[in-house]
Amino acid sequence: MRRVMPALHGHFVMDLDATPFRYFLTVAEERSFTRAAQLLHVSQPALSAQIREFERRLGFALFQRTSRRVELTAEGRLFLGNARRMVAEASWANQAAREIRDNELRIGAPFYTLHIPERRRMMDTLVSSHADIRLRIFDKTHERHYLDLSRRELDLALLVEPADVTAAADNAVTEADWPGGMERQSLAERRLCLQIPREHPLAQQDTVPAAALDGLRIVLPNRSLGAPLSVAIGRAVREAGALTIRPPEGHPIAVERYGRLSRNIAVSLGWFDIHHDDDGDDVIVRPIDGLDLRTSLTLVRFHGEQRPAAAMVWQSARQLIAGAPAALDFSRRRQRFSQEDA
Repeated sequence: MRRVMPALHGHFVMDLDATPFRYFLTVAEERSFTRAAQLLHVSQPALSAQIREFERRLGFALFQRTSRRVELTAEGRLFLGNARRMVAEASWANQAAREIRDNELRIGAPFYTLHIPERRRMMDTLVSSHADIRLRIFDKTHERHYLDLSRRELDLALLVEPADVTAAADNAVTEADWPGGMERQSLAERRLCLQIPREHPLAQQDTVPAAALDGLRIVLPNRSLGAPLSVAIGRAVREAGALTIRPPEGHPIAVERYGRLSRNIAVSLGWFDIHHDDDGDDVIVRPIDGLDLRTSLTLVRFHGEQRPAAAMVWQSARQLIAGAPAALDFSRRRQRFSQEDA
């Protein structure tokens, strides 16, 4: 059905559908006013009138019309690319308007966070207790999440990062790896540990002395964790004298699994409750005495004004992680969060 632009104080509001451009493209693609009118759900005379008015405003003809066919003029062919861009941008503008109108909440969360209980409780509480929020979760790399936050294509990102932000200050970490303009809220922390095969001599100790890492082969994650954390972990174990093993898959869950299968010691972040098989006693996890490197489950946003749903989640993240929907009343708090958190 054709969308009619409403009047506002005697003037027409902006045509968010880019109607004349869309009409032009449809006729150009169909090479027929009759078929285009059918696709656009308008009468052929009305479509012809719209195109003639569009040509008048542009100052040149778009089509050569004969009794048997419709062809683009040279000017029409040149204008085709511009029209496509206008229609695409109108579609993006409409999508943005819908997201704002519908109170959509866009959260970035790498796939491995699905195995973090705190993350699951947060998302489950949002889904079960806030049906008025249209939640969308995106699985991308850390760097892409940062980029999307800076572009306002994401509202929030839930990431595992270094608990000490100074760990990000390293020559190997670029602006794309750790961009400015971000605000961070640490929701929980874990101490870096080692996953040790039960038959290994170190498994008999309550903690692993940092000195025992000298010459030890340890499986490390790759930059799927984000460069700041991966660099911090790699530096810490290498400075202790460890020899690093790069597994076939470098994300943190695969690192732990590879350590179990290959019977090597592996870095464990301590976040994941995934079980690789039915035998849960073939490895143990021990902290490293003298190496207090901690990771943080961090909620990240780009500095500036926030939409109401994003502001509510930022303010109430700890309650959401605790799975406490009774502490939240989004309908009453929406306006206050929107004003206070701007």
